[in-house]
Amino acid sequence: MKGKFAYLFLGVIIVIALVIRLFSVVAPKKNAIPENKVVPLVTVIPTSTPAAIEPNTSQIIIQNPQPGMIVTSPLELSGEARGNWFFEASLPVKLLDENGQTIASVPASAKSDWQTDNLVPFSATLEFTTTSTSGYLLITKDNPSGLPENDASMRISVRFK
Repeated sequence: MKGKFAYLFLGVIIVIALVIRLFSVVAPKKNAIPENKVVPLVTVIPTSTPAAIEPNTSQIIIQNPQPGMIVTSPLELSGEARGNWFFEASLPVKLLDENGQTIASVPASAKSDWQTDNLVPFSATLEFTTTSTSGYLLITKDNPSGLPENDASMRISVRFK
């Protein structure tokens, strides 16, 4: 009888552990960052005024394109991002239309050592065709871990010619 009770007790413990594990995976975390979080520490500056940036606080700085700018293919993207936005010296860039449909997608390449906490220059060239009149550029922090707390992105609205 003692043996059956021990097996029953062990089975109940295993079921309880599995239920706890399931709820810890499925339940949203209290401080979880929502997907497609737009980073508040973003600076978009005109290329003619580089002194206007605050390099110690910005996570990403975009020189080109400027918000609302009319863009054509090929679109030359340039800017700087903190090293932790990169993985293997690249970060994802997408050009989307006003409906959120991807028009072009490329990795932007770091132009210097990306394994730093400092700003790292990057660039990308997006070739595209579209009939849309507006859209946005989505620059995303590369997140190989897949953890939501490591997600970050920024949008720049653009118009198409």
